[in-house]
Amino acid sequence: MFASLARSLASLSLALKQPLQSFCELETAHGDALVTKAGHYVTWLRVDGMQKMGERKDFARITDAMRLDLSGALEARGHAIVGWYISDPDAALVELNNLNINACRSVAREAGLNFDDILDERAQLWPTLMRWEAAYFVLWTRTSVLTKEERKQLKAEYAANAAQAGVLGDTQRFTMRSEIMAARHDAFTSRVLSALRTHDVAASIYTPHEALKLARETMYRELSGSDWRAILPGDKVMPRCPEDDVKTPRAECVLWPPLRDQLFYTDAVTQGGQRVVIGDNIYGCVDMNIGPEDPRPFVELAATLGQDRIPWRMAVLIEGGGRASMQIKDIGASFLAMFPGNSDLRRAFAFLREQRETENHISAKMRVSFSTWAPLEEPAKLRRRMSLLSQRIEGWGNAKATTVVGDPLEGVMGTVPGLALASTANPSLALLGDALVMLPWNLTASPWESGSVVFRRPDGGIWCYDPAGGRKRPLVCDIFVAPPGSGKSVLANTINIGLCLSSAGMGTQGAKLPLIGKVDIGRSAEGFVQLVQEALGPDRRQEAIFVSMQFAPGFEFNIFDLQVGLEYPLPLERAFLQNFLALATTPPNRTTPFEGLSQLIEAVIDEAYRICASDEGGKHYRRGVEPDVDRAIDCYKIELHAERPFWRDVVNALCDLRQYRLAEIAQRHAVPIVQDLISAVRTDQVQDGFKDLRVQETSESAPRIFERYIEDLIRRFPTLNAPTQLDFGPARIIVIDLQSVAPKGSASAQRQTEMMYLLARHILARNFFLHPEYLPFVPERVYAYHQKRFTEVKETVKRLDYDEWHRTEGSPLICAQAERDVREGRKHNVQIGFASQLLADFSDGILAQSTGRFVLRAGDQREVDDVVKRFALSDASAKIVRYRLTGPKKTGAPFLALLSTDGGAAYEQLLINSLGPVELWALSTTPGDTTLRNRLYARVGFSEGLRRLSKVFPAGSSIDEIERRTKARLRKGDLQAQVESGVVDELANELIDGHGLGLVLRRFEEPESKPAARPMPIAAE
Repeated sequence: MFASLARSLASLSLALKQPLQSFCELETAHGDALVTKAGHYVTWLRVDGMQKMGERKDFARITDAMRLDLSGALEARGHAIVGWYISDPDAALVELNNLNINACRSVAREAGLNFDDILDERAQLWPTLMRWEAAYFVLWTRTSVLTKEERKQLKAEYAANAAQAGVLGDTQRFTMRSEIMAARHDAFTSRVLSALRTHDVAASIYTPHEALKLARETMYRELSGSDWRAILPGDKVMPRCPEDDVKTPRAECVLWPPLRDQLFYTDAVTQGGQRVVIGDNIYGCVDMNIGPEDPRPFVELAATLGQDRIPWRMAVLIEGGGRASMQIKDIGASFLAMFPGNSDLRRAFAFLREQRETENHISAKMRVSFSTWAPLEEPAKLRRRMSLLSQRIEGWGNAKATTVVGDPLEGVMGTVPGLALASTANPSLALLGDALVMLPWNLTASPWESGSVVFRRPDGGIWCYDPAGGRKRPLVCDIFVAPPGSGKSVLANTINIGLCLSSAGMGTQGAKLPLIGKVDIGRSAEGFVQLVQEALGPDRRQEAIFVSMQFAPGFEFNIFDLQVGLEYPLPLERAFLQNFLALATTPPNRTTPFEGLSQLIEAVIDEAYRICASDEGGKHYRRGVEPDVDRAIDCYKIELHAERPFWRDVVNALCDLRQYRLAEIAQRHAVPIVQDLISAVRTDQVQDGFKDLRVQETSESAPRIFERYIEDLIRRFPTLNAPTQLDFGPARIIVIDLQSVAPKGSASAQRQTEMMYLLARHILARNFFLHPEYLPFVPERVYAYHQKRFTEVKETVKRLDYDEWHRTEGSPLICAQAERDVREGRKHNVQIGFASQLLADFSDGILAQSTGRFVLRAGDQREVDDVVKRFALSDASAKIVRYRLTGPKKTGAPFLALLSTDGGAAYEQLLINSLGPVELWALSTTPGDTTLRNRLYARVGFSEGLRRLSKVFPAGSSIDEIERRTKARLRKGDLQAQVESGVVDELANELIDGHGLGLVLRRFEEPESKPAARPMPIAAE
């Protein structure tokens, strides 16, 4: 009896809107929808935003098209759309941890990388610049949408469900499910979803579990990022024990508990007429009292409030049947036409009728509510935020806002999504197009929900980027366009760091560094390599290597090296040899080889390998050349021919013993070198086929001209005519600086640069394109070894970057090789990146296949026009290129990202690469900064050097200070070179000794024996 009385009082309390649970109408779930107590259906659509930026004219065009798509559904009563949005800077760290930082820490830990300093700095910096935001469409279908016959069927369906289920008690009434309502609601959901996606607005259905979790976190902001999950029909539920005096337990003890009992864990307390305490925060509501005179896109309001960095949320309720709901007011205004105060109202109704009759533009009932919040102990902050929110709303097209909403709790709960279809705001009768443009769909979207790289939008929104590509972008070909000093090297290094911290390193063999190779001109990537080396620690720093290529002892590299255990090159290796030798035997003033020389080169390559594989021309083994191999021969008692020992026999013996690393070293002496091509071209097999082939320009035979060019190649590049000594061992990240070997100026210098680019590409990527399809070329003794190796390489994400790509201008062979790599990149899981100063530096083939285009700045108006035309930019993106790409600033480096994803979706976004001072100093490529950085590295170590630089120069650069001191010294008549070097030395000494600018590195402590004494500076070491 008492239990029945308690239930009755509880029902009365809910009906009178007394406890917080009374604002929840949700009963249960059915498929992807939630079901209310009245049988209404609710579905959440997550709206990520537009794939491309737009202007007002773009929003107007899309809105007009969406209006036509949705007019049929919203003309009569029954359907409603709640456009809901939330922005919370205080939750940025929680969101960043979920989207990026936690995953990066996990990958770093698995791969043995200590990136704690970088990740800790990001966790400290990014929440001050970014904010969490989310936008949803909550779609409602009421039972009033059904016809009279369908309502009869609905009642019969309810009765059948109840009879089948029996008495449920206080649990979720899953008997409210209805296939009739589900069908009508699914059709409405599909219609809205199609209207969004048709116009490149990214949207997806949110599951009931996700929707309820977000609704709960919206009410209780302190629970953001929790692991809470609602219990819905179909979920496993622990039985509850009944009271001790209950002899017959009810069914509710083993069924799913009511949603209202799950969602709410503490009640609300109203303070005065405007504030409500819920959990650890105090909330205030602001309603739109009168709609805007000039309805403007939602993104304008969001961008303004995003810069204000206050937490807020909004609910725009659009209901169908707006004209019918206002019909009484229309009639009343007509009857009272003699009163002047009704003239505006009559004109408004007349305008709506005209729009309906001439444009078939229907009206909808619209209500808009907002709320903001602050910590419980800071009511003054809440008042300031409510005032600012009201001002911004009234500046959004000249709307009118009010903080007097009647019941403040009802007003605040009206901005909690999905619990009920309610709002305290005054209803407005708005054209459907005007209402739709105010919904939160015109933000900008990222293809990825999470990623190991995070950029930010100008308004502070978080924008995730996955450098691994994944299923969204299986073909990764990036180009970076910008003049020097625009931040493109730092951006490229940021992406490579993200690749190291992404799923790219998580393979079947465990977590490893991805394979990254970069061809550089200068030392722009040296900081990236040093950062990775320090993260790897002293025992593994050899896995990341930076080398400045030279024509000097120790840099020998033989282009004829083979995969271990093979006697002939794989098809991809043969193609490289043909391209390289064709380039080496082509005069600098030509772009194509002599007639017939390509066929000659193929024959000579085959003959050179045949000779080395035969007993007549095989390379003889000599002790003392490779001490490690000598010791292995002695240790394993390998027997060689007493009079004619060959290196290839050593290789085979070591392969049989599975000593593949030593076999690789030995094989370097068993293969041809450049000089062997002269012997090969003189053999009868080659001479018989080509001795009568004459080169018209010189009247020489093809074999003779080939021999002459090879002799010149040996003379100019002696490091190519020797067994390989440039050994990178287990390195997985290799950067080759070609500054010393890639000259510019003359045609001969340009040809040398082209050859060095092609050579560097082979050194870095000769193993990137290995594939199991090459296994038929592998001998039996090493088949199992290469099968595992080829498979692992194929599954590993590889990246090959080219900096200063303009150095290859005018070389069709280099461009052809690069385009071939791009075309085959997807099959081999290889990413390609190109960086240059002008768009014209890239061939049409590379531009056409690129899926990532990063424009950081355009040099002049002509370059701007080229970028806009070549990439077919929208008007909004074109204005970005013209006016907003200003180069690196204190808050980051802006750039325009143009991304193409699998399936044809294209994204155009203005983003900012915001890094902390430690990361900026580590990746800096500015000469003055790198000189100062390297001197501190040498004196105080890597980590301490970065700490001091970031403390003294938090903007990430010392250039302004160097220039100031340099000008001061130049006025005294000192020499320029001496001045610059002296200034850097002076700054380095100040940061090391803690004087001058280095004073900020000193900390102050009070001696324990004299608490009242004046603090004394102590150098921070």
